[in-house]
Amino acid sequence: MTDISDNPVAAPSAPASRPALPARAWHRFTRFRRTRPFWGALVLALGAFFIAQPLLGGTFEFYTTVGVRTITPLLIAGGMAAAAGIALVLPAQRHFPAIIATMLSVASLPLANLGGWLIGMVLGITGAGLVFAWTPYSEKQLERFAARDQVKAERRAQRRAAR
Repeated sequence: MTDISDNPVAAPSAPASRPALPARAWHRFTRFRRTRPFWGALVLALGAFFIAQPLLGGTFEFYTTVGVRTITPLLIAGGMAAAAGIALVLPAQRHFPAIIATMLSVASLPLANLGGWLIGMVLGITGAGLVFAWTPYSEKQLERFAARDQVKAERRAQRRAAR
């Protein structure tokens, strides 16, 4: 006669603890953020918003009344937003979009309401500089981050179990 503990099929197994959906989503977002020039792209997109903000929400009649002067700030802001998106999607190709975004930010000073009242221009130059200067983490650094996150998750699980 065999003992029930010797039979791996009959032995009760503990349910695999899997993090909740928000925790997994936050972990994926953190991994995404660490492997891309996230903060530089965010600041660059914010600069694009400040440059386009005076013209956003205008009607067709407004654009036709003002004329071609409304297209320039929208094109500059669109180019800056596209550069931010390219830097996020293709982080290996971040240098060229950062240079273009810097040129568009400087061009916004005379062409787009003083560069979005200078705020958009400064944010655009700062964000483009952050995108240009960003360097990816090495695999060793990413493994260290993952180990640290794992330790934090284990501590949280222990605290929950103690309650």
